[in-house]
Amino acid sequence: MSEHSELSSEHVVLDGHPLSRALPFGAYPLTDVQKKIRKIFFNTPLGYSRLRRPFIERFKRDCSSGPVDATLFGLKVRFYPQDNQTDSKSAVCGTCYNHRELAWLRRHLPKGGTFVDVGANMGFFSFYAAQREARVIAVEPNPMLFERLATNMRLNGMRADLLRAAVGDQEGSGQLVQVNGDFGGGRIGAGHGAAVRIRPLLDILQVCDVTAVHVLKIDIEGYEDRALLPFFREAPATLWPDHLIMEDTEHGRWAQDVFPVLQRCGYGRRARSRGNILLSRF
Repeated sequence: MSEHSELSSEHVVLDGHPLSRALPFGAYPLTDVQKKIRKIFFNTPLGYSRLRRPFIERFKRDCSSGPVDATLFGLKVRFYPQDNQTDSKSAVCGTCYNHRELAWLRRHLPKGGTFVDVGANMGFFSFYAAQREARVIAVEPNPMLFERLATNMRLNGMRADLLRAAVGDQEGSGQLVQVNGDFGGGRIGAGHGAAVRIRPLLDILQVCDVTAVHVLKIDIEGYEDRALLPFFREAPATLWPDHLIMEDTEHGRWAQDVFPVLQRCGYGRRARSRGNILLSRF
């Protein structure tokens, strides 16, 4: 049996078979310096502090030749700290990174529930959800990040639906423009970038035969309104997520405010972190 089935060039269904391609885990070991940095900050109180910043930069300097293999949530992860902030912060700090969001997932994502990760990046939240035995639908438009996400899922023999696409208001295409040399900061807009497919969220859920969403996380650099507003206008209420983790730090780029629509759909703000707002339906 093959390790995955491809429904299209953008949709890969991982079936839980282990990785058979690429170098095995451990091919890119931590340096002695990186091991010492992780010992100080990884899943420790110092991982929450501002003291971590220069040490993250020091950790990145030892990755000049490429990736590094280490663990996260007890899983095998091939990190690329030099070109992705999510990789560098999670490689050094572990669960201290996005700790409020992880606590929210622990509380609201049941075993066997469905987690939808829009703007999955390297898979930080998807790994955590899969490790908790949830069904994962991970959507990421950046071709490089998508391949890294798929590789890490396969390294752990995980099951997931991975879609290489951006989420927007209608089917089409766009340019994914990288910002500040950070793959995770890519946004749809004008400029020189990679051509990507854009798909509505409702279409993605229907393709994946999703009938209920327990938690949806969305972080797409100011494109959240184009993804969510058509969805809540067109999707049946049975598909509306029970809980939302939504980045709102780029709300200045929204064409329309999302919050009044979410409020009319029954969502209330329960908590927030530095970059995300956490909402639940009443």
